[in-house]
Amino acid sequence: MYALLLAGAAAAAVFVATAFLWSPIAGILPGILVFLLVGYFLFRRLSTQLEAEMRGVVDLLQAQRIDEARTRLFAIRARWGRWVPLLAGQVEAQLGTIDYLQMKFDEALPQLEKGRYRNWTAEVCIGAVHWRRDRKPQAYQALEAAAATAPKEAMVYVVWATLKHRDGDREGALAAVGKGLKELPSHALLTSIQAVLANKRKLDTKSYPQTWFQFFPEELLQQMRMTGRRDGPPPGQPALPQQRFGARSAPRR
Repeated sequence: MYALLLAGAAAAAVFVATAFLWSPIAGILPGILVFLLVGYFLFRRLSTQLEAEMRGVVDLLQAQRIDEARTRLFAIRARWGRWVPLLAGQVEAQLGTIDYLQMKFDEALPQLEKGRYRNWTAEVCIGAVHWRRDRKPQAYQALEAAAATAPKEAMVYVVWATLKHRDGDREGALAAVGKGLKELPSHALLTSIQAVLANKRKLDTKSYPQTWFQFFPEELLQQMRMTGRRDGPPPGQPALPQQRFGARSAPRR
């Protein structure tokens, strides 16, 4: 926000000076150009600094230093939230994702909702939380919003179709995967899911990409328990979610 204000102030100064020397009409174009140029250079500089700080957050998450990553995100929001539009919501979504991967679904939900604007990953997580809590209309509304935000993201339709299938709604699952194939014709995973559903077979999420566990970390935990892994997830998979106790936070299957 401050970046926009600074760009606006610079543009206003140029407009006033040009209008004073020539005419208000003559000041319009220079004012617009100054606003765009100052805004561009400010956002470019801020983006470079933010990228460096966010890389530090990613490194902490990969090292499973969750509390430090969360503290770093709070610091980023406090430092840059008023400078960069929408950054506060993006940080909230990231904080919500951290809680979500730890299966703190109820704690994650309000944070994800604050950062859901044009964020398909947050929308899918929101839908999955509602689905676990048996709030099916809200769940599928969130998935529709995710598809509207990112129509070319196959995982939106994979999650949508799989949850419909788990609800016993094969036609709804076929409709969801059909929406995906309209956007992504011949997509291998969507095509295979469609074939399984058409033949009235059971969907097997073990054939899904590792991205699936980003939305259903409890299945990763179960899979690791079944295989006896104790050294953390394999490369490319999310960090091992922490088990939660109590009816409010326990994941529903």
